[in-house]
Amino acid sequence: MAATCDVSIIVELLGLGHIQSFMTKATDGTTPTAATYNYRVIADGALATPEALDLGDVATETILVIRAIDYDLDVDLDYVGATFDVDFTVKAGEPAAVIPNPAGIIYVNNHTATETPAYEYLLIGTT
Repeated sequence: MAATCDVSIIVELLGLGHIQSFMTKATDGTTPTAATYNYRVIADGALATPEALDLGDVATETILVIRAIDYDLDVDLDYVGATFDVDFTVKAGEPAAVIPNPAGIIYVNNHTATETPAYEYLLIGTT
């Protein structure tokens, strides 16, 4: 049996009058052949040095799920050279980010100088 990757998203907005719900579930169109899960802590917050995600044996990324645990985490989905460009910030203890088909080299960094965020991610793709 071939591997599959299903992604479900449920968002509920309460307290602004009408209750709004957004729900979707879909199967990624690419059959996954590799996945990497990692729990990490930024090495040295004082240096504010971006770190590349360990891709394991994933060569082409199809789904990235990343969650900040204790401090906010900045993510750059298209890191080039020595220039870290914040594409988005994952807030500590808040919803994880689900990124379909990240197209570039993925790096992370602390959002606030001197903090060393713990984070976890699941990267799914092909070898």
